[in-house]
Order: sequence, then structure tokens, then C-alpha cells
Amino acid sequence: MVSNSSYSKISCLAEALEYAASSSAGLRIFDARGNLTAKISYQDLYQAARMRATQLQGLTRKWPQPAVIGLIAQTSLSFITDFFACQLVGLLPCPLPPPPVALGLEAYVRRTRQLLAAVQARMLLFDSIHAPLLDWFERFARSDDPNLQLIRSTSLPVPDESLTSQPLKGDAAAYIQLSSGTTHEPKGIQISQHAVCHNLKAILHEGLQIKSCDRAFSWLPLHHDMGLVGFLLAPLMGAVPLDLLPPQAFARRPQIWPNLMAKLGSTVCFAPSFAWGLAADRTSLEEAQQLRLNLRIAGVGGDMVRAHDLNRFTKRFEASGFAPQSFHPCYGLAEATLAVSMGSSNPDALDRLSSGKPLTNWEIRIVDDAGASLPALKSGHIHIRGPALMTGYWQEGLLSRLSPQAWFRTEDLGYLTPSGELVVTGRMQSLLLVRGRNVHAEAIESAICEDLQLPHGTVMAFQEERPFSAGIVIAVECGSKDQALRQQWTEAVRKIVFETCQDAAEILLVSPRTVKLTTSGKIARQMTLERLSDQRQ
Repeated sequence: MVSNSSYSKISCLAEALEYAASSSAGLRIFDARGNLTAKISYQDLYQAARMRATQLQGLTRKWPQPAVIGLIAQTSLSFITDFFACQLVGLLPCPLPPPPVALGLEAYVRRTRQLLAAVQARMLLFDSIHAPLLDWFERFARSDDPNLQLIRSTSLPVPDESLTSQPLKGDAAAYIQLSSGTTHEPKGIQISQHAVCHNLKAILHEGLQIKSCDRAFSWLPLHHDMGLVGFLLAPLMGAVPLDLLPPQAFARRPQIWPNLMAKLGSTVCFAPSFAWGLAADRTSLEEAQQLRLNLRIAGVGGDMVRAHDLNRFTKRFEASGFAPQSFHPCYGLAEATLAVSMGSSNPDALDRLSSGKPLTNWEIRIVDDAGASLPALKSGHIHIRGPALMTGYWQEGLLSRLSPQAWFRTEDLGYLTPSGELVVTGRMQSLLLVRGRNVHAEAIESAICEDLQLPHGTVMAFQEERPFSAGIVIAVECGSKDQALRQQWTEAVRKIVFETCQDAAEILLVSPRTVKLTTSGKIARQMTLERLSDQRQ
């Protein structure tokens, strides 16, 4: 195992990059067919970031420090270089989602400008990949961001050797993470250098127990906390070789993920629960049997841990050398930088998979609606407290700071086992009230997916207000026009719902891709409800 002392003295991301540059490791980027599209050593990345920092340092004199700069977070060397250049020069990067295929450019530009205004961004940098977007951003200017400066990377000064600006250090901010669950009210999460470095060290040393022979692999989006922190910043701080696949490539061909991991000898990878099941579904048994997986840690995070997903992956790839003990569920959120608890996939007394024990210096408590602490195995609101909590939220151009000693109330529900492991059972926004009883929508959705062998993200349970009751409605994606099959599905779902919550439900068979997911794999419930409303009108 790599000695913890090798990176224990790192106090900021600029120092982490410099430390990684002293190793022989680096990163590579592949496309959906497994072809290598880019590679760079950490040493060359450090030099490239320094050169870009010399080009950016003139911008630091125009605004109060540290000025927020938007970066479109494509899985590319240009974004990674720009992110670390900001660390070296004292600019505060805010990674932004790249343009999605399904969303028109006008809607994307308007949404992105709204996000930038919420965090009071002063600049938006366009690399060569996204330069064509600049004209669109100029066309849709907003009244609440009159000072937003649009900058082409090609218009920056010629790089030189003199870097006079100071890097972001200590209690200074490291970056602003946009909340993946935000669909209406833009919200930015400010993370300090101290918080991110503390969390990275805990992840590497305690959670992953990183070894000198490890090689990391990720397809996670870099504008999301699990992708940015877990599989860009963590491998870099640990000087671990890193292979990246753009998330769009995984979405098009999920089977390329296990194929590439086998080919590259990947030992550490994290993904949401649904992705493990999806990779299994899209890989034939014959193809799986030809692979040799070397995964030491198959991390599961970003959403609830679903045994159904993990069991499908294990069954499909057990002949490839994959061991179910490799699964390491974790619990985290952007407000906590990333990880709060990590562990092995131990089922509890109710056969639910835990998300491990809290990492060092993290505290987790479970409370009821009145705020009173609950005993083990009693489900309630998850509160967390620890040294990697966010500085605060950015909303409407203002930073609302969080007290470092305060308990943070998450939007998640769960309980602690007698041994202190956390089991997440659902989210507040998905809690259903059925005849005076609380029922987790996730429990209904998981039961339906498991029984009908459907992937996560194809079923959503919700309630509609009706006279004298709030009725349960189940939306199930079904592409078949066969009326007999549709009737069979309807009856099967109705039976599963009754067995799960002892109540009847209205069943809606909807078109494929109606149920929307966030970048972390959670069901985007409000967005899906709006889409359902449009379909039912």
C-alpha cells in the first residue's frame, strides 16, 4: 500500500498536482470503441497547467479574489488542464455540464447562464472544443449577468515562464460544485481546499487503501462530485494511473466499460448502482466469458445501493474473475465534498446492503421529524458532521455560509446498524404517505424492476392528490405495442405494489426514456413529473 505520509502533507490541489508530477503516472482518454484519443503524464499535465496559468493570470487583477470562472467539463485534456491552471493562478473554477444531446442549444445556454449568475461567475472560458458555443452565449445575454466575460482560449496571451499569481491554498475555496439535483433553483456548493484535501486523503488511505499497483478507471461526468473528486482529483493526489471514458461513450455502449477495464487491467472503479446492472444487461454471456477482470474495488455510490443491480453484474462476470466481495458501497454527497462512509457490501438483518461505516472524523446521526436521535435499525433523517463539509451554498449570487460545527441535514433517509454501518433507504422527496404510513418510492421501484427484470430508471412511483386520498401512481416504461403483454405488465405491477405497500395503484405504461435521471443516477422526479404531465395532456 502507498504510504499515507507520501501525500499527508498536501494542503491544496496545486500541491497535489505538483506531487503527482513527481511520479511516472499519468492519464489516458478513450472513445466509445476503445480507441486511445489522448494521453498525458502528470508531469506534463503540471507543465501544461502552469503554462495556461500564465495566460490566465491577467484575469485575476480585474475582479475581487478569487474570481469565479466557468469551465465546460468535457472529459478532455483541455478541461483538466484549465481546472488545474485555475488552482495555480488563484481563480475559482466552476465545472459546468457540457451540452447534452437531447437539449437544444438555446435551452442549454439559457440554463448555463442562469447557473453562472447564481454563483456570481465573472468569466466563462471556451476551449477549442466549445468555441462555437460563444456566439450562442452572446446571443442570449441575461440582465442578471451583465459582467460575465466570455473568453476564447485562443484569445489568451501567449504563455510564458513567469507565474506571479498565488495558488488557492488552505481555507481558500477550491471549486464550486453545481448541485446535480437542481432542476429549477440554481445552487452552487463551495468546497474549500482544506475540505477537499481532507476528503481525498480519507478516500485514498482509509476507503480505498490505495496500492502502488492500482490503476483507476472512470466514465463518470467531471462536472459531478463523484467524477471530479473521486476519479480525477483522488487518483491524481495518490499518483495513481487513470483511464477515462467520456460518459456519452458509456451511455451509447455500456458494454465498452467492462471490456476496457479488462483490457487495461483496471483495479479501482466507481459507478452508481444502476450502471453495474446496465453493463451486465448489455454484455452477452459469451462476451463476458472472454474477459478477465482484475477489479480490486468496484465502488458503488451516487444513489441507493440496489442488490438487484450488483447481483446481475456478479452473475454475468463471475466467469471473468469478478468477485462480489469487490463491491464497496459508499455514501456521500457534494455538500460533503464527496465521501462520508465507505465499506464492503455487507447485507444487514433486513438483507439491505449498507454503505459502510463513517470515515475518520465524520459523524452520522439518524433523527426523527422532531430532531430526536433514533436507535439502531430505526429509519429517519440522515444528519452528517465532519471536516469536509462545504463552505456554503451559492444562490442568486450570494454565498450562504454553513457553520463548521453544525450538523448538516441531508435530503436522504436511512438507519444505522448495531455495528455503526449506514443503510440508505430513500430520499425525502420520494417518500409516499400511504394510509398514514411512510413508504419509500425506491422500495416499490426496486421491487418492480427486480420482478420484471427492468433496469433502474425505467420505473417511477409518485402520488397524485385526489378527493379524499393521495393516490399512488406507477409510471413504467414499456416500448411494446402488444396489448396482451401490456396487460400482463399492468397486472404484474399492480400486484407487486400491493405486496409492497398493501395499497392499490394506478399503472401508467409510458414511452421509453420518460423517466429522467440526474448525473449521479438518481431519478429526477420533478423533471419526470413535468414530462408525464406533458404526455397526459
